[in-house]
Amino acid sequence: MKILTIALVLLASASAFSQKTFDIKNASKYFDISVRVEKCEDSVCSGETAFSFFKKGGAKPYQVIMLDDTYMDISNDGKPLVNTTMLYDEQSVISVDDYNFDGMEDVALCNGQNGSYGMPSYDVYLSSRKQGKFVHSKAFSDLGAHLGLFSVVKNKKQLETFDKSGCCWHITERYDVVGNKPRKVFEMVEDATIPDEAKVKVTTKTLVNGKWKKSVKYEKREE
Repeated sequence: MKILTIALVLLASASAFSQKTFDIKNASKYFDISVRVEKCEDSVCSGETAFSFFKKGGAKPYQVIMLDDTYMDISNDGKPLVNTTMLYDEQSVISVDDYNFDGMEDVALCNGQNGSYGMPSYDVYLSSRKQGKFVHSKAFSDLGAHLGLFSVVKNKKQLETFDKSGCCWHITERYDVVGNKPRKVFEMVEDATIPDEAKVKVTTKTLVNGKWKKSVKYEKREE
């Protein structure tokens, strides 16, 4: 009886952490994605993951990207979150957008929880028309390890990151793209950690004609 109980426990454990495959059809107008992840428990999956890319409606992948780890939230409909970035809340396992503003879709794939405060972090792969596949970019991936994935400011063709230290020090940075690499052009630090200071110190730096311009102002603290 004891042996049977142990066997049932092991079987339940294996089932709880079983490998799963998800077919994603709604991430892009141009390609489908199949995601095979090492283990899932409740509404979270993690571990070694294979991202297989298919031409829309195709049966054979034209590229497979392997990651050693991921972090995947499963929504109420049993599918992974895609193209969703909600600070402090929901982050997608896959995000598709034009990150280098060349008119082609790129992908950000979650590689675990290596961002600030244990938030999801991302490897970014840029579309290469010449190579006919996604190519890893370290420069863009470095921007994917902040407080969640960076956001895309389409009207300015910029990327925006956000970080903080505790409750009272925040930094927002923006990047344009030069030579297919992100270039920092803006920084805003909101500092409410100054002792005996009744206001928030806001320091802004902007890159203008290759030179940084700095301004400092003080704003009322939010109650």
